[in-house]
Formats: sequence, C-alpha cells, structure tokens
Amino acid sequence: MSPPTYNRLVCPGLNLSPEETPSDLFDKEHAFFNSFPWTAARLSVPGAIAFVPPCRNPVTDVHDQLFGRTLANDRSITHMLCIFRAESPAAALDPAQTITEMETLICAGDGVSGFPNVVHGGVVASMLDESMGALFDLNTTLGKDASAFKANNVTGKLDVSYLRPTPTNSVFRITVKVEEMNGRKTKFHCELKDEKDVVLAKCSSLWVTVKPSL
Repeated sequence: MSPPTYNRLVCPGLNLSPEETPSDLFDKEHAFFNSFPWTAARLSVPGAIAFVPPCRNPVTDVHDQLFGRTLANDRSITHMLCIFRAESPAAALDPAQTITEMETLICAGDGVSGFPNVVHGGVVASMLDESMGALFDLNTTLGKDASAFKANNVTGKLDVSYLRPTPTNSVFRITVKVEEMNGRKTKFHCELKDEKDVVLAKCSSLWVTVKPSL
C-alpha cells in the first residue's frame, strides 16, 4: 500500500502520482537524463529509485514558484530529477528506514548566468539548498518516523564554497548526505559535480524543524 502523499513528489517506482500532475512530467525528465550516458548510468545503478521533487510540481500559484515556475524554462533550470537507493520498494516505504543520502540531476541553461557562460553563484547556492529540501520532502512523503519529518523544516545556515566555475548549458549532479540529526537540527553535506565527477561547489548546511506555533 502506498503511503499518503503529503506533497507533490512524483515517483512512479513507488506509485506516487499526485492529482493534477502533468501526465508526462516524470517521463520527460527521465528521458532527458537518460539521453546522457553518464547520467543514464546513475539512473541504472542497482536499487536506484528516481523521482521528481515537489519543487518542480507546484500545487498552487503561490507554492514552490522559484523552481516550479520562475526557473522552469528552456533558459534556466531546464530539467531536474532526484535519485535515491533502496534495497527494494518495501524497504523504501519502511517508516523506520530514514533515507539519508540522495542525488539530484540538474541542467542549468544560459539564463542563469552571472559572468558569461558561468552560473550565478546565488543560483548555485539555490540548487544545493533545493536538493537538501528534496531529501526532507522524500522522507516526509514516505512517512518516515524521525520527528524532523513530522513538521516543516527551513534552512538555518548555508555555508557554500565555490571551487570552480559552474558552466551554463550543462548537466550536473548534486550529492546530498545527512551528517547528523539531533532533535530539531539536521546537518547536511552537499556537493555539486560535473560529468567527470569534479566538485565545482560544496556546502555544509544546518536545517531546523519549525515549531508548530510558528
């Protein structure tokens, strides 16, 4: 039985398809990244389960507009798809098994440049930040037991190191890993890598669970 859908995450592998989701949303993203040998290899790793994060499938005109509408065009963040690994769909759906690692495949067009042919640093930070948020969305949607997934979480700190220029009109992968979960605080490490697995940017981040009264 599929878990209740708390947000707009789309994952055919786990039978998650929220109402009013464009019928070709997942297939278009999957086909795009499957057309590059190096990202196709990521999608075919044993146990890999792909999903479209909620930020690319807004439920209203005031929700997830940055990545879902404003940047979702042929010159900005043209494509985005996330992947996590599990021993089986049953393991992925097990509330006791928190998912602590995933990656985002993402394509940035020439409309997000700062310097010519280089992705704006603020957009790089946003891509890293959004990927970490997608990991929260995944665990929340799958009904994981940890208290952090029972309420909203926000970025409390984002420390980004820009190591090399991030070229526009390129495909990247962003690796996300939870380093520590302690009550309302979750610490992440995140890296933006190119086709050759060169790290272009990395960050450490602290996320905080919002109190119900806020």
